[in-house]
Amino acid sequence: MMAVMAILSLNGCSGDGSKDNPDKPNTNLPDLKVSFSSDSFTCNPGETMSLPYTITNIQGAQLSLSAKCSSSECKVSVSVEENFQGSVTFVAPAYSDGKPVTVTLEVSDPANKRNASATASVTVNESDPLTIAVASGLKSIAIKPNGSIDIPFDITGAISKVSISECKAENGWNAQASVNSDNKSGVMKLTAPGSLTNSVTASLSVKDENNRTASLSLTLSVDEISTTPSAANSYIVAPGSSISIKAVKGNSTEAVDFDNASLLWQDALGMVKSASGNGSEGVIVVSLNPNISGNAVIAAKKGNAIVWSWHLWVTDFDPEADPFIWKNSKGDTYTFMDRNLGAMNNKKYDAGAFGLMYQWGRKDPFESGSDNQSDVVKKQYDIDGNQIYPTVKDRPVFNDHKTTSLDSAIANPMVFYTAPSSDYPYVDWLTNDGALQDHDLWGGVSKYKTKYDPCPTGWRVPDAGTCWGFRAEYKKSGKLTDSQPYDSSYPWYIEDEDGKDTGFRYKDKSTGKEYWFPFCGRIQPDNGTLMGTGSGGHYHTRSVGGSLAIIEGFAWGNPNSESELNRPYGAAVRCIKE
Repeated sequence: MMAVMAILSLNGCSGDGSKDNPDKPNTNLPDLKVSFSSDSFTCNPGETMSLPYTITNIQGAQLSLSAKCSSSECKVSVSVEENFQGSVTFVAPAYSDGKPVTVTLEVSDPANKRNASATASVTVNESDPLTIAVASGLKSIAIKPNGSIDIPFDITGAISKVSISECKAENGWNAQASVNSDNKSGVMKLTAPGSLTNSVTASLSVKDENNRTASLSLTLSVDEISTTPSAANSYIVAPGSSISIKAVKGNSTEAVDFDNASLLWQDALGMVKSASGNGSEGVIVVSLNPNISGNAVIAAKKGNAIVWSWHLWVTDFDPEADPFIWKNSKGDTYTFMDRNLGAMNNKKYDAGAFGLMYQWGRKDPFESGSDNQSDVVKKQYDIDGNQIYPTVKDRPVFNDHKTTSLDSAIANPMVFYTAPSSDYPYVDWLTNDGALQDHDLWGGVSKYKTKYDPCPTGWRVPDAGTCWGFRAEYKKSGKLTDSQPYDSSYPWYIEDEDGKDTGFRYKDKSTGKEYWFPFCGRIQPDNGTLMGTGSGGHYHTRSVGGSLAIIEGFAWGNPNSESELNRPYGAAVRCIKE
C-alpha cells in the first residue's frame, strides 16, 4: 500500500453550530461525498495518468485527503484544484501481469467528524512477454574442429535486468552465453569438439528481475570449414560438393562484417543442402545435394540485414576445358568462356544456354527466360522449396548530392532497380546525378577487375570494342540487306530452329568447333520486364560511353552492333579471361 496525504482548505458557509461554538462539531451538515469521474481506468505499463475526482457538501470545512493503491508496485499522489475538484496521479509499474488494482481516495473533515471515500479500478495492460530469438533463417553453422562461433540473439519485452539462467549444448559441444548491457541482445558462443558432429543442439534460458523467463532451443546442421578459395563474387561449384567462401567483398581484401549466412534463392529445387557462416573465421560454407545443377545466391547477414552476397554457379562446367579463343589479324588473342555466365550448357536452341542477367555495374544476377521462345522468367525457390519472387522497385532518391543507391543494391540483391527515362541522360540504377555516376564499377576505366565484377576468379567482364571483333566475321548471301540470309560458310552466322531466330554461332575454321551466343533477351530498365527472348539479346561490356553503358547488341539485323544504352538494362555477361 502507498498513501499520500493532502490538505484541502476551502471557505464556505458553515452551519449555526459553528457560529455559537467553533470547536463544537456541526451535526447539521450533510454527509461529505467524493467520487471519481469513472469507476474504471486503463493504462499501459510505465504510464502516468490522472484519475479526476469531485467532492461535494464541503460547507466551508477544512478537509484532509489521502490516496492509496492496493499494489505496492504503483505510485499515487493527490492534487487539489478549485471548484471542489482535483485528481489522483497514478503511475503504473514498468511490469504488469494485467490484473486490475484498486485506487482509494479518502476525504476527512475532522472538525465535523465527517468522512468519505471513493474507489476506482485501474487495469494496467499486461506487459509484452519476455522472448529471445536468433536471426531468422539460421539453420546451420560453419566451423572448424575445436573452433568457435558466436551466435547473436535478440531479447524483447525486457523491462529490468536480464541474466542467463541456463546455457548448454549436446554431443560434446560447449555453450556459453552473455547478455549485453542494453538487455536487448546477447551472444551465445558454441565451441566444437575435436571431431565434428553432423549437427548440434543447444538451449538457452534467460530471466529478468520480475522472475519472467524465456527459452530458446536450436538444432543446427554443421558445415566444416575447409581451405578457402580465391576471392570473387561468383564461384563455379560441382553438384553435391561443398565450398568455403572467403567472406570478403568481391576480389578485394575488404572483410565482410557478418554473423550468419543463408540462401537467398536457388533456381533448382533441393539443390542447396545448407548455407552457413562464421563471422569470427570470416568464412561462408555451402553444401550442395548431388545431381542437381543450377544457380543460387548466398547472403552474409548482420542479424537480418544483408551485408554482401555471392553467386554460386552449380555445374560440372570447367571454363578452362574448351574456352572460346579468338585471334585477330594482328595476332592479339582473346579468351572467352564458351557459355554465358550462369548458363547450364552451351547448346544451340536451348534455354539452358541463356545464363543470368545483370544490371550494368551490379554484382548480383537476375533470372533469364525459362524457354527460348517466351519471356516467362525462370522460377526461384528458398531452401525449403517455397517459390519466391524478385522485386522491381524505383531507384531510391537522395537529395544530398552525395548518396547513391549502391548500398541499397548491396543490401537488396533481389531488387531490380528501375529508373525513369525522364532522368535522361543519367538513366542509371545508381543515381540521377551525373556527378555521382561511377564509370568504373566493373573496371572499364581503371582496367582492373573490381569488387563488383560478377565473374569467377580469373575471369572478368569484357571491354567493348576490339575483343568482340569476331562479330565482324560474317557475310550475307547476295546484297548486304537485312532481308538477305547469312552465309553459313563464314564464322559468324545466325542460326534458327523452325524458322525462329535463336542466336549466333561462331565456327572456328581451324578446329570446326562451334561456340553459341543465344538470343537471351533483355530486362527493361523502366519496368523490370524480360523482353526479346528468342529474337535478340544484349551482352554487357564493362565500358561506358558518357552517361551510358556500352552493350553488344545481338539480333538479325545487327550481327556486329554496339550500342550505348541506359545502365539499368538487364543483360547477359560472357566472361573473358583476365
